[in-house]
Amino acid sequence: MKVFISVGDRSSANYVRAIFEKGFEEFELFGITDEGMEGIGIRSVAKVEEISAVGLFEVLPKIPKVFLVFRRVLEALKGCDALVACDAPGFNLRLIREARRIGVKRVVYFISPQVWAWRPERAKVIAELCDHLIVILPFEVEIYRPLESESFKVHYLGHPLVDLVKPGMESEGFRERVGISGDFLNLMPGSRWGEVRRHVPLLREFLKRTRLRSVVPTFPPFRDFISRNLEGAKVITEEEVPLPAYTSMTYSKVSLIASGTASLEASLSGSPHAVFYKVNPITLWIGRRIVKTDFVSLPNIILGKKVVPELLNPSPEELERAVLELWESEKKRNAQREAFSEIKEKLGGSGVVERLRHLFEELLSF
Repeated sequence: MKVFISVGDRSSANYVRAIFEKGFEEFELFGITDEGMEGIGIRSVAKVEEISAVGLFEVLPKIPKVFLVFRRVLEALKGCDALVACDAPGFNLRLIREARRIGVKRVVYFISPQVWAWRPERAKVIAELCDHLIVILPFEVEIYRPLESESFKVHYLGHPLVDLVKPGMESEGFRERVGISGDFLNLMPGSRWGEVRRHVPLLREFLKRTRLRSVVPTFPPFRDFISRNLEGAKVITEEEVPLPAYTSMTYSKVSLIASGTASLEASLSGSPHAVFYKVNPITLWIGRRIVKTDFVSLPNIILGKKVVPELLNPSPEELERAVLELWESEKKRNAQREAFSEIKEKLGGSGVVERLRHLFEELLSF
C-alpha cells in the first residue's frame, strides 16, 4: 500500500510522526516531510519549509517555488493508493483535486482548515473531494456533520497534543544542560522561516528593554540566525534537549509565543503566556475584516473567552507590558493556569494518538 502524506507545517508533521511511528511497517510512506517524519522512515519528496507560509503578501515570494514543489509532488503521487493531506488548504485542496483526477483511490484529510474563521465554503469542497475528514477540535464536528454522506465521513477522536505535550527531561537536568538557573522566559519566535525573520528583530528590541533571562527553543535550521540576532538568549534545539519546546515552556515562569499551535501547547503544559504576531499591515487590515472569530489564539477560541493576551503587530513596549504583567503577578499566572485546566478535557483527554493510529490503520487498509 503506497501512501503519500502532505503536510504544510511543522505542527502537522509532529502529529504525523507520533501517529505513524509504529504500526505501518507494511505501508510504503512518503511525502512532504520534516526531519521527524524522515526519522521514522517516511521518504521525503519535498521539505515542509518549501511550501510553508502565512499571510497574503508573505506567501507571494514563495509562489514560484511552491509551483515547482507541486509538480514534483504530483509526479510522486502517481501510482499511490492513498493521499493523507494535512491542513494547508491552499496547497492541499489543489493536490486533492489532482489526486482524484489521476485515480488515487482514497483521500483522507487530517486537520481541517479553519473554516470556522474564514472561507467557510471550503467545508463543502472538502466534503465533495474527500472520503474521510479527521478533525482535531471539538466544535469542527458540527460544521461538517450536515455534509456527511455515504462517500464522506467525519471523525473526531480528540487532539493529539493532549498526549504529546510533556517535558523531555526533569527540571534540574534541563537547567544544568542549558546553563540557566532561577526564573526564565520561554521565547518562541515561530516555526516558519518567514515568521522567524519577521519576529526576531522585534524580540531583540523587546529583550533589550526587559533584560529577562530567556530560553529560545527552535529547530536546527533556525539556530544560527536566532543566536546571532538574540544575543544573550539561550537557543536550544533537539540536539541539546529532548522535546525542547515542551521542556522549556513547562519549566519557564512565562512564555512569549508567536501565535499558532505553540500557544495551545503552552496551555497544555500549564505555561502562562502571551501571544504575538507580526504581518504586513495590509494583511492584518484585510484579515480583521474577513476572519469571523473574536480571537486569534487557540486557547481563547476553545475557551470562548480572552484568557491569553493577543498582540498583533505590537511594538517592543507593548510586548514588554504584556509579559511583565504576567511575570510580576502570580495571581494573573494562576488565573491562566486555572483556565488552561479546562482545555485538556475539552480536547478529548488522554490516549488520542493511539486512537488516531488505529483509525488511520483502518482507513488506509482497503
